[in-house]
Amino acid sequence: MNTAGIAAWSLVGILAAGCLRLVIQRFALLPAGMSRLAPPAVPEVVTAALFAALAWRIGAESVLVAYSWLAAAGVVLATIDWNVRELPTRLVWPVAILLAGLFIAVAAVNQDAQPLARAAAGMLMLLGFYGAIYFVRPGQLGGGDLRLGGLLGLALGWINWTAIFLGTLFGWLAAAVAVLAVRLVRQPESGHEVPLGPFLMCGAFVAILAGPTI
Repeated sequence: MNTAGIAAWSLVGILAAGCLRLVIQRFALLPAGMSRLAPPAVPEVVTAALFAALAWRIGAESVLVAYSWLAAAGVVLATIDWNVRELPTRLVWPVAILLAGLFIAVAAVNQDAQPLARAAAGMLMLLGFYGAIYFVRPGQLGGGDLRLGGLLGLALGWINWTAIFLGTLFGWLAAAVAVLAVRLVRQPESGHEVPLGPFLMCGAFVAILAGPTI
């Protein structure tokens, strides 16, 4: 995709983020304790940057729409988790269902079901991984993190198995660094204040953007 196309797609990202903000606030989908999607304009700017990066990386392919949807919705989810330490089920499930629908459409257009099957397997794999942590080590992550793991497994699995591994690894490493940083500047028990969701999302997009062509 050329420079003009990338710039145009970044503008689409701003519009998508603005529309999501309006819908979420209009239908009161934010969790308790969060009346507005704050800080103002930051989600729109981050979404625009991700749209531009995805357009540069993927190009004018049908799967660009699917990953752009993940970017727009992922910024919203990360913002919410960062502010109130919660990933609402009423937001995570619609995001995952629409992403799955977009992948199904891409598979139909390309007449290739292999990436779709791998995406489904990736989702189940990360649901199993996070589910094991959730039940074996209670308190280490919440139900929202478990569902987000499945969502990211779906997105990373479409690419390849390496993306699943690297996206998950990058996310956990980033979260570990953040926890250590918090413990250095605050009390030792303050590590639990660091939300996992934003770092999992960041790790996934590092794998998407730095990995092989989708």
